[in-house]
Amino acid sequence: MVGIASRESLADAPPSADPAYLLPSTRSIISFAVALDPEAAGAFISKRDWPGHCEDRKAAVGKLYKIGERLVEFLQTRGFNAVSVEINNRYRPEDGSADVTEMCEFYPDFSHRYGAVAAGLGRLGWSGNLMTRRYGALVELGSVLTSARLAGDPLLEENPCDRCNCCSRVCPVGMIANRDFVKVKVAGIIEKIARKRPNTCCWIGCTGYEGLSHDGKWSNWSPYRLGIPLPEEKRELDALCIRLQKADPQMQKENSVFSDYRSVVLDPEWFYYAVCGFCRNVCSPNRQERMENMKNLHGSGHAALRYDGSHVVVKEKTVEIETPFSVRVVVPEGDLFRFRETGSVADTPTARWPLDREVLSFLANRKK
Repeated sequence: MVGIASRESLADAPPSADPAYLLPSTRSIISFAVALDPEAAGAFISKRDWPGHCEDRKAAVGKLYKIGERLVEFLQTRGFNAVSVEINNRYRPEDGSADVTEMCEFYPDFSHRYGAVAAGLGRLGWSGNLMTRRYGALVELGSVLTSARLAGDPLLEENPCDRCNCCSRVCPVGMIANRDFVKVKVAGIIEKIARKRPNTCCWIGCTGYEGLSHDGKWSNWSPYRLGIPLPEEKRELDALCIRLQKADPQMQKENSVFSDYRSVVLDPEWFYYAVCGFCRNVCSPNRQERMENMKNLHGSGHAALRYDGSHVVVKEKTVEIETPFSVRVVVPEGDLFRFRETGSVADTPTARWPLDREVLSFLANRKK
């Protein structure tokens, strides 16, 4: 999907929709979307398969980068200024924050969602994700800002979101309110979207520091648990998120998904680590399919970390073990002795995430 919006159409939108932050000469926004594979997303939701959706997301993001680069080159060779907006993991500096591990608000350089609404690709659903008529919320978004004055596309008049509230019922950390809402104005449209908990709540859940649902009956694909309820107060929740990020080996890497997202996404050896995002994945265009997705998730069980580094759903008994990384890890009870047999991180080839590798190393050496 592709659409065009004028800079003026975003004048009434929230601050992260201001394209002048990245390109002061912006006159037009080119918004584009790549659809994700609904079958891979369905297998991810029901926990029949983990890597398939991760690989699909990586491929989609890679396409967006290439589309953005070609658009920029096309515009620049014709004398216009143009900038391709980072697809993800690039945030505006926050007062008092030295780096991303100390951030709490996570405002993007430019909001792809707001640009997409103004360009007619879709509308904001209850979750705040972009909802399209054809693909539901199952799209990855990109944007190019340019000084070229381009003809804008019409807005999508009818919102495809029918307020089924599935999104609020599939978030393990309770980020999305079921009934309470706020109003957001974009391109003259006043959207009613769910009131949300602080952004650090979402960060804790989607990063995988806490994967267990409130009722304890299911989890996302994360094998990690906090062992305590998430704080209600923003200040305490922000402090918890910062502490978790400071303890996370991924966040200490010099080259990570938060320092150079493009390079790691385009690296064929890098594994796109996604454990949640159910508020978007569940949201197909068809209401009956959304309900079925939610049902499948709620019956999908709990994720655990196996000795070989894979994330799996097991029916056997599991145990939670404290780690040095401010989280507990869920492991199958029968795997405990095999962790000590692995000997080193190099012996766990399917552990493709820094935290997983460090936790496996800790478990392997824990009682030696």
